[in-house]
Amino acid sequence: MYRENIWELIESINKKLEPGIEGTLEGPISTLVIPKNSGLKGYAWKVLLEAGLDVNEAQEIGKNELRIRYLTLLLRRGEDIPQIVADQFRIKKPVVGLTGDDLFDEYCLTNPSNPLKIENTYDWFDSEAEFLRPALCLLFPVEKEKQKSAGRVAINPKYEMTSRQYLEKSSFMKDRFYRPFLYAGDLEDSVQRDLNACCIDTVYSGDSRKKSGLEVADILRFSDLVLISPFKDGYKIPEER
Repeated sequence: MYRENIWELIESINKKLEPGIEGTLEGPISTLVIPKNSGLKGYAWKVLLEAGLDVNEAQEIGKNELRIRYLTLLLRRGEDIPQIVADQFRIKKPVVGLTGDDLFDEYCLTNPSNPLKIENTYDWFDSEAEFLRPALCLLFPVEKEKQKSAGRVAINPKYEMTSRQYLEKSSFMKDRFYRPFLYAGDLEDSVQRDLNACCIDTVYSGDSRKKSGLEVADILRFSDLVLISPFKDGYKIPEER
């Protein structure tokens, strides 16, 4: 699969930056924020290698900080990367970040007035994934999928806004009266143990949800990788709030 060269993408963004604008930015982009959480890291680093950047060849220069050629790599949690790119821009230090578009979209739902822009999308394709890429799914116990009784739905804080929006607008959930509750992990297990009636969780291989006796009742969305910059609104630095 063709992958746009990450070095060329960063250089093309830098070429669009106008030098010498007083008080605007502290130099060109020389930092890339990449995922360190295990699931996202594995595929993201593979894509970076295919895009011309081998993270494993980078030199460690600090905790969760690497260096390769002119580029500093910051290792952060994927769900934090959009906020980090925005924060660095706020203090006039432009950086770009690579993260899941599901996490980016969740950030935008929570922070609609943000300066972030998608510079490139890297399609996710994994033949070992149940849906060939990550899928955020509504999961029910097999025997309860068609029930429309009241109950609890476990949702992950990483996808809280996406999940709540789905529960409010989904035709599948119409007339199903479920209250959402936040769980940072073990969502499928909470359903298996009858603590919740269903859950909204990411399905990858599908092994864990099958072991928990859960069926995919609906798919909220699929995921790809995106390279994001803080240049949606040009050089306007967001005000402190």
